[in-house]
Amino acid sequence: MQASNISSIQTQWIVFTGAPCSGKTTILQELEKRGFKCQEEVPRAYIKSLLDLGLNLDAIRSDEGQFQRDLLTQKILVESTLDPNEAIIMDRAIPDSISYYRQAGVNPQEVCEQARFKYKQVFHFARLKLVHDSERNEDEETVERLDYLLREDYRALGYELIEVPRATVEERVSFVLEHLNCPFPSDVAITHKENELVELKCV
Repeated sequence: MQASNISSIQTQWIVFTGAPCSGKTTILQELEKRGFKCQEEVPRAYIKSLLDLGLNLDAIRSDEGQFQRDLLTQKILVESTLDPNEAIIMDRAIPDSISYYRQAGVNPQEVCEQARFKYKQVFHFARLKLVHDSERNEDEETVERLDYLLREDYRALGYELIEVPRATVEERVSFVLEHLNCPFPSDVAITHKENELVELKCV
């Protein structure tokens, strides 16, 4: 895998990555409530748009290789509209496609050829219990391998992953805030709310 064009434009973007059902989307939503600018997960938004057209998940993913190519196209379109100089927290990014291509048995070189950006930070979220929903149908073996591939591929690109442990939502939010290297909204304080437990949703 040659990354000839990858990481050519430095950005202020922070990436949340991890296997399906790692809870990263829940934390992203909590940070968005606190005033951070966030970018929703492209695959979920794309799958939802197709479900809204009347397709079912099995049909959408019947050709996993083509599905991943379509997702890469969507990711490129989304990231090309973002300001590289603006701090944005992203639910997955283009390099995630390297791992998903590998899992699907597709040569990931085309991901490297299309990638243009270097991300400021990458947070990897520890796995939680796998729960299926209308937009997720991976089995346990696939999820476990994706978790391994995502770590391996981001590290191969030179990123030092910040490992987010299993914990309550508020504990995870506090952990991320303590490690974020970007400007904070003015009303955000890095404090942990004592005795407050928030259910950790697997999204």
